[in-house]
Amino acid sequence: MLAFAFPAYAQNFGDRLRRTVERAAESEVQRRADQETRRVTRCALGDQRCIDQARRDGNEVEIVDSRGSPVQGNGDTERDHPLITPYAGSVLRQRQAEAFNEYARIIGHDVPGRSVVTERLEGRLTRLRYDNPEGRSTLEISRNYRGALEAQGFRVDYECSGRDECGSIRNPGFNRINGMNLGVARDVRYFTGKLRWNDVDAYVSIAINPDVTFVHVLEATPMETGMVGVDAAAMAAGLERDGRIELQGIYFDTGRATLTAESTPALEQVAALLRNQPGLQLRVVGHTDSQGDFQDNVKLSQDRAEAVRLALMGRYGIDAERLTAQGVGPSVPVASNDTEEGRARNRRVELVKP
Repeated sequence: MLAFAFPAYAQNFGDRLRRTVERAAESEVQRRADQETRRVTRCALGDQRCIDQARRDGNEVEIVDSRGSPVQGNGDTERDHPLITPYAGSVLRQRQAEAFNEYARIIGHDVPGRSVVTERLEGRLTRLRYDNPEGRSTLEISRNYRGALEAQGFRVDYECSGRDECGSIRNPGFNRINGMNLGVARDVRYFTGKLRWNDVDAYVSIAINPDVTFVHVLEATPMETGMVGVDAAAMAAGLERDGRIELQGIYFDTGRATLTAESTPALEQVAALLRNQPGLQLRVVGHTDSQGDFQDNVKLSQDRAEAVRLALMGRYGIDAERLTAQGVGPSVPVASNDTEEGRARNRRVELVKP
């Protein structure tokens, strides 16, 4: 009986194999047809603007090196930063790249081992975390990175080594401020500085413990504007519904209360809102994140709210009695201050109906 069943089984298997081959051939033909019809934009490695624009246009992105040869990987989530080659033998474990964000660069301590001093920067931000190769000291790794950067014109403006200089993990330090989690190791090193690269100022901060190296690069590039519209009618609806709105599109110089030119469209719409509703009165409320001194943050938020109020009065002729300014600092967060994303959401200006 088995002798008669075997040929039928073999025939069925042959039929299934033939259909599988036919389907694979059809898929390959379709894949090649898709390749012929798709739109591909070739972007140089590290050219994030090109990558972002291609994706907005609905194109596929092909990353190429300086010779025009394709680069393996997608070029913006699994690659080193083109500014600096990692220490030999390092393994890239994490990469976070943002086209525009704020970054708190650690530039010192008010007292060694105590509260850190930071400089707030804005621009294209790349955060990299590497596993260190075995048998290499933090000193050797640090000096190699520093030497490679200094060869390109880099200048160090702050450095520290060891917990006594760099600070205790119990104080608001590296991990809470900028995500450089150096753990409990006492053998830690950190340096930061600046160089001119690709026609912008690039700030590089590197922190090292025996196991891990963090490389953060902030390129002081301007933010793309015009991505979000501000509409007086939408403001009016939000105020009617909730009694308050977050004022989108308001920008200040880093750490200051000076409105930038990019704030003009939003201010114009607030002025239009007030002209459309002659009886409307508003309180302009400034908010900050929790980084830094509480009283300093309250003053900064008050100054920023007042800057918006004065701009509406001076540029657009809004009656002073219709506007008040209030700064509450970090007292009313809308997100966690433990992450950079949360802190960015907490830095805001609101319009509130009294």
